Amino acid sequence: MSLKNLTGKTVIKNIRFSYTLLKQIEQVMEKENTRNFSAWVKEACREKALQCNSSREVKKTKN
Repeated sequence: MSLKNLTGKTVIKNIRFSYTLLKQIEQVMEKENTRNFSAWVKEACREKALQCNSSREVKKTKN
């Protein structure tokens, strides 16, 4: 990771989206009446991370 991508508490990551996925995201954003793509993607990532962490916790308690 290059140092130019680092700021105080954040890091810049570049990502490619397929046209199909980008179109789906834009449609959802329109339905949600939001225009902040970056915030939308961050929230989707947070939700996925929480979902993965929750499913791991459930697996731990079953064992």
